[in-house]
Amino acid sequence: MYNLIRLLRPHQWYKSTVIFLALFFTNNLFNLPLLINTVFGFVSFCMVSSAYYIINDIHDAEEDRNHPEKRKRPIASGEITANKALILSFGLFLASLTLAYALKPFFALFPVILYVLNILYTYYFRNIPLVDIHVISLNFILKAVAGAILIEVPASVWLIVAIYFIALFLAVSKRYGELLLLGDRAIEFKGVYEVYSETLLKNMILVVISVLLFTYIMYTFTAHESPYLMLTIPFATFMVFRFMYFISISHKAVRKVQYIFTDGQMLVCFTLWIISSFLILKYLL
Repeated sequence: MYNLIRLLRPHQWYKSTVIFLALFFTNNLFNLPLLINTVFGFVSFCMVSSAYYIINDIHDAEEDRNHPEKRKRPIASGEITANKALILSFGLFLASLTLAYALKPFFALFPVILYVLNILYTYYFRNIPLVDIHVISLNFILKAVAGAILIEVPASVWLIVAIYFIALFLAVSKRYGELLLLGDRAIEFKGVYEVYSETLLKNMILVVISVLLFTYIMYTFTAHESPYLMLTIPFATFMVFRFMYFISISHKAVRKVQYIFTDGQMLVCFTLWIISSFLILKYLL
């Protein structure tokens, strides 16, 4: 059972929480019917995420066996067979699709797109430098837009763009962290490291950070009639700069983002950002 849970990668499900952003930023967090729909939408996305993670692990099993961190994955270590994993992947995809269709027929399109897109990423896109990180970021846009469609509210253009650049920032940072970890062996695991160098990735990080912060600032000033959301800008900048510090010291959170919130400062700042955003949306806008 433990290996099965590891295969599903529940620690990666946080990536689907972007589906709640439309609910949160339209001040509908305590609208029970919309909250229930979004929770079920989140469950659907978690299932389809696990479905394509399994396909990825099946595809990468051989190279994972030589990777210093990934060799302990259930399929790579031989604890779960590829055939059983493949059956589970299809089962999760069908369950995700069924749940999504029950919520809203059009919403069912998103699990299909995500499943197909990520399989294409595993077998093709991830081997194309620059395309790989943009496909990863596209996943987050799809989930954020799906959240707005599910509860039938307009999605802020600035917020969607900010989500895209957050995802792009994390994807580029992960490439940088992997490059530092694997060194000269990096190209053995991913062909994109023929193109990605420390200098290129550092420059890309700086560009993406600049656009990300500008986009978020524009969102706080333009998305609502009142600009009080600008009071959350210091929290946003602190979290970005804290992550840049992680990059500078090769912190494991750069390669595995879920470790961000094992850092006390990041956790406190993120909590303050959530609370302040909620209070401003609730009482000042």
